[in-house]
Amino acid sequence: MSGKQIIFQTDLPVPVEKAYAWHLRKGALERLLPPWMDISFLFPPSLPEKEGGEVCLRLRKGPFSFKWILTHKHCIPHQEFTAVQRQGPFRHYVHRHCFFPLDSFSSRLIDEVAFSLPFLNKKIESELCRFLRWRDEILKADLKLYDSYPKAPMQILMSGTSGFIGSRLKNFLQLAGHHVVRLVRRKEEVGEDAIFWDPIHGEVVKEDFEGFDAVIHLAGAGIANGRWTKKRKESLFLSRCRDTWLLSQVLCRLYQPPRIVISASAIGFYGSRGDAELTEESPGGKGFLSHLCQEWERATDAIENRGARVVHPRFGAVLGARGGVLQKMIGPFRWGCGGKLGSGKQKVSWIGIDDLLGGIYHCLMTDAINGPVNFTAPQPVNQEEFAHLLAKKVKRPAFCHVPAFALKLMFGEMADELLLASQNVLPKKLQETGYVFRYPDLKTALDFVM
Repeated sequence: MSGKQIIFQTDLPVPVEKAYAWHLRKGALERLLPPWMDISFLFPPSLPEKEGGEVCLRLRKGPFSFKWILTHKHCIPHQEFTAVQRQGPFRHYVHRHCFFPLDSFSSRLIDEVAFSLPFLNKKIESELCRFLRWRDEILKADLKLYDSYPKAPMQILMSGTSGFIGSRLKNFLQLAGHHVVRLVRRKEEVGEDAIFWDPIHGEVVKEDFEGFDAVIHLAGAGIANGRWTKKRKESLFLSRCRDTWLLSQVLCRLYQPPRIVISASAIGFYGSRGDAELTEESPGGKGFLSHLCQEWERATDAIENRGARVVHPRFGAVLGARGGVLQKMIGPFRWGCGGKLGSGKQKVSWIGIDDLLGGIYHCLMTDAINGPVNFTAPQPVNQEEFAHLLAKKVKRPAFCHVPAFALKLMFGEMADELLLASQNVLPKKLQETGYVFRYPDLKTALDFVM
């Protein structure tokens, strides 16, 4: 059958058995969905461990939507598996994955993709090549990171797993071989992988929290999800400080408390500080957000006093195509309405979503790390440069300018502390303890996350 064929190869930093086994882990296919495409699973996919398993996807492009069903065939352990289209937009589509040992420490993955369409074959070929390049970079970096920490699998309790960061971190940890149990607020979700708590009413079954090696606490109301009214500030304070304090109290009273607690924070801790370089040793700033972050971090004192290693990742602006700051910004930029906010000189400290996941894993596995850790890339930029690079990425101009007074009229206090604040935050602890950033500069990050 006529059509296009792509052959793509990459060398992986693990033995062939590990490379093949990674593809059989729960969440492997989800991890490799290209972030710039509107694509989702219609139901949990079958893994390529036996003949006949299916992967059912929904593809959306503009007003069009396609159901795409792939069937696994020719599954030979540690050697190959093939995905063949059973139903979908292609006339035919066959993707063969072949694994070869190079030596006892490395292997090679060769992708052979054959397809045909009634039209747009060259455009789809370009998209598939882009996807394979992106997929192989993600795969190599993930496998290298996992292999750098040869520790026994952990039992991990995690809150906030339905959020942008939490859902991806849960998947990332499961792929590393750890067992993740969700901390949920709806009783109907309780099961083997979920336990219930209700921090609003103090409803907790202490025994459910026993036996975990680590706890990762990410849950909290969105800082930028609404104007900071008095009621909204109270909600933000309670969802972070009260809930974290309650969790800390429960954990410190356990017969066997966790050895590690990672409890989220934010670079809002530092307040607006101009161009001054800020590290983990820098003092807290002024304003509502700074006070909130300081109290948020103090809320874990009880479990820290019990002897747990407590880490507070202070997140900068998180960049990912399906959530975080980019999801809020991308619409206006694609309409050509992006540009400078206020003076545009304020420093923006950001981090790519994959470095956030890798950084959390690094903190989880590195016993020497405790206390606050800045989760920002090594190269902050000013807001005007951020706008220019984002506009260039979506091929639109960035000529719009929203003056500071207009932002303050629209967003009130939040404008001063989020949109106009200048924070030149550096990841001193991550770099000093050996973490190597995948995306150290903004252009590289934007190329990979969208």
